[in-house]
Amino acid sequence: MKNILLITGLAFLALQCKKKEGNTTTAVSAQMEISVDSLKSYADETKKTLINTLTQKIEEGGAETAVTFCNTEAGPLVKSVAEKHGLEIKRVTDKPRNQNNLATEAELKIIEKYKQELLEGKALQATITDSHYYEPLVTNALCMQCHGEKGENIAHATARKIAELYPEDRAFGYREKEVRGLIRIEKSK
Repeated sequence: MKNILLITGLAFLALQCKKKEGNTTTAVSAQMEISVDSLKSYADETKKTLINTLTQKIEEGGAETAVTFCNTEAGPLVKSVAEKHGLEIKRVTDKPRNQNNLATEAELKIIEKYKQELLEGKALQATITDSHYYEPLVTNALCMQCHGEKGENIAHATARKIAELYPEDRAFGYREKEVRGLIRIEKSK
């Protein structure tokens, strides 16, 4: 089981990777110049940190343990990566489990663009605005344990834990290789 979860996590990261965009620089804010490669590496570090920790929590006590971890520790874990680089990093989505992660109107448009690109079989590329760097979060088999279909991929005990911790949960019903949301990076305020 441990090897399957590790391979699944690595496959997820491979799906998230895209061609290097060279050492070009983009303005993430009016006061900060940063390379696209650096922004990509910070997004990848965030995803890898979350995947590794979630895999460990699932191995320790199943998906219910991972749900409890996400409820109390995923935000601080992402924040620790962000603080290390002097940035703000956040996960946002159109179907939040935690209502604090609801995407803005502009971000909802980016999510919809990514969903359409996936349907068209296009490779997903980062979106860069004047103030933000966005990368899509795409579901894989590991995600299905908490974000799939209740009663199918999501075990009953996990569904009960989700309902207990997230009474307004909308982050389910996904299939593999669907856009679940975005990693958003911006300069610290």
